[in-house]
Amino acid sequence: MMKCDKVHAYWNSRAGLGFSAGTKDIISKQLEIEAISKYVSDGMRVLDAGCGNGITAIEIAKNFDVHLVGFDFAEEMIEEAKLTAASTKLKGSATFHIANIKNVPKILGAFDLIYTERALINLASWREQKQAIEDISQFLIDSGIYVMCENSQDGLDKINQFRGNLGLIKIDPPWHNRYLLDSEIEQCIIPGIKLETTEHFTSTYYFLSRVVNAWLAAQEDLEPDYNAPVNQLALKLPPIGELAQTRIWLWRKTTG
Repeated sequence: MMKCDKVHAYWNSRAGLGFSAGTKDIISKQLEIEAISKYVSDGMRVLDAGCGNGITAIEIAKNFDVHLVGFDFAEEMIEEAKLTAASTKLKGSATFHIANIKNVPKILGAFDLIYTERALINLASWREQKQAIEDISQFLIDSGIYVMCENSQDGLDKINQFRGNLGLIKIDPPWHNRYLLDSEIEQCIIPGIKLETTEHFTSTYYFLSRVVNAWLAAQEDLEPDYNAPVNQLALKLPPIGELAQTRIWLWRKTTG
């Protein structure tokens, strides 16, 4: 079985896990939803590219009067998204389709806002990831924004430096992920869109959870608990520094 087929099978197998389908770390998922939602406002047409089982998309459609479209290549994920949306009272609307981020269907139309949430990291190479950014940007209206919420290898490397200082083992990306490099993004030039800013919104959380909480658990010879009080504390604190494993790179469609 080729790696792309294994990735496809892996995500189909996780479709029924609800909020935990994309990650066991529910607090980080909550932070992602909140960070993406800051860019959403009523009346928008929004695209979730690589929506998984639709958890983030449905949360946004619950809270905003938007027309939200989501797609994913994992059929079981889309089936779960449709079932959840049908049983949820939405302020806006949410529709879901089977499609691949490497071949986005033109019939989806144009959008005020597009986001990915740890979707590009499932692609095997920077070449494929850059192509996906370029392809996604084609669906933005003039001055529309692409909220690229993805994982940074540089952020993880900084976390691992602290862990190493404390005698904690190195964290590696999951087998099916290829994290983005800061240098790749900084040097990336894509006609028609411009990188406006980078938001290190998980910086405090990843330091407290992957360093402080991990060290405290190690003193008791325990596995770190994602819901530990110190992790919960991170929800009440602003992001500090640039230790974010998950970041938002904000792109805007240029005009003219």
